[in-house]
Amino acid sequence: MTALDQGRAMSEISVESVAVEGSTVEYVVDYSRDLRRFFDTSTFSVSYDVDVSDVPRGVLTVPVLAQVCPVAWATDSTVTVDTVDRAFVEGLAAVRETLERMYPVVFDGGGLDAERVVDYDHALGEFDGAAQLFSGGVDSLATYVRHREVDPALIAIQGWVVGVDETERWKRAMGHVEQFAARTDSPTHGITANISSFLDHTMLNVHYKHHTDGGWYSGIGHGIGLLGVCAPLAYSQGYGVIHMGSTHWDGFELDTVTWPGRGSPWGSHPSIDDNVQWAGTRGHHDAYEITRQDKLELLAAYARETDQTFVIRTCTYDDAGGNCNRCEKCVRTATGLMLAGVDPNDFGYRVDEDWYDYVIERFAENDWALDEHVRYYWEDIQAHLPPAEPLPDDSAQRYVGWLADNDFAANVEHSTQPLWVRVLRVGARNAPYGIYERLYPIYDRLRPEPYS
Repeated sequence: MTALDQGRAMSEISVESVAVEGSTVEYVVDYSRDLRRFFDTSTFSVSYDVDVSDVPRGVLTVPVLAQVCPVAWATDSTVTVDTVDRAFVEGLAAVRETLERMYPVVFDGGGLDAERVVDYDHALGEFDGAAQLFSGGVDSLATYVRHREVDPALIAIQGWVVGVDETERWKRAMGHVEQFAARTDSPTHGITANISSFLDHTMLNVHYKHHTDGGWYSGIGHGIGLLGVCAPLAYSQGYGVIHMGSTHWDGFELDTVTWPGRGSPWGSHPSIDDNVQWAGTRGHHDAYEITRQDKLELLAAYARETDQTFVIRTCTYDDAGGNCNRCEKCVRTATGLMLAGVDPNDFGYRVDEDWYDYVIERFAENDWALDEHVRYYWEDIQAHLPPAEPLPDDSAQRYVGWLADNDFAANVEHSTQPLWVRVLRVGARNAPYGIYERLYPIYDRLRPEPYS
């Protein structure tokens, strides 16, 4: 029994088997009948681009435990496993304590029951490499720039934003990663894990989204979950640290969900990521001390220093794997680059004279589904005015004048979801299982997508 137990709970999630064959690890998970609604399948599978067959069993179990332990804590259930790494168990206690402080209504029980908790000895310097999670977006690019002296390996993960069955989309995403890596001569890795189809995120959101800021994985699970799937890769390659770029920053506190004095609750946070660890490797939540606009200014300075431009991928709506240039997130990033003194057109965006009026009209007509995150990001941009460099033309100058005066809190307030969407969501959440199992996917398909 591990230190994470609080008495054996009635419900159970059991890691029944761990099978490794070359670069793929497959886990079979069993669970109590009352937990069935939270799982889409009983098999969790992770594939790497290196052989992991020599990785010890206690490290091999980390990826699946990183997915199921938060579910166990929320449902007051016990996770059982035959072997686990001691460092991971010790860090897991701190992760759980953080989530309990973030979401006390959600997390108040559950535990881990391991037959063997093992210390894995490793020689000094054996794990002296570095890696980072990398998508090609603002956060991961900023993390690369901050740590480029140690040449971190760039790790891209398929299975959350890009589904495991989206082969062509994944090829395009990895193509962008490889393109950037070729410029910097950086090693890369691709990991495929059925994260979004292993857990039933629709059901988890039905039960817990109203307590969190975001869905289950964004608000709770993605820090420990994404870092955790890297464990066998990191062990096999000797990566002593895996950096994960911050989404929020110190002082980012929303009114919707409060965690007084510690920033807004989010699934990736220094108190979570810095405690995800296993034999020889630790996670690191990077750049929490700087804002998103600070990161864009860092990228602009890096581009000037190296005399190179590069594509920044921020859009999840462009089927070609680039940026749509029309969604709020694309617009926001292009605006930030312009204020940082570089041309957004050099970084994967299309900004012309008509673009400025397009943006102003979208906010005036409340065409985007906005949330408190969006307000915070735009107010961060406002706080960095005036622009770092002279603006290119009169249209840009008028746009910045509008930007300085616009009330983004009012935009968010007027961007509420339609009544029928709110009624459907409440009805789905409170209906019996058989009914909301059919209702909630309808809501999930039709609701306006939030941008972050």
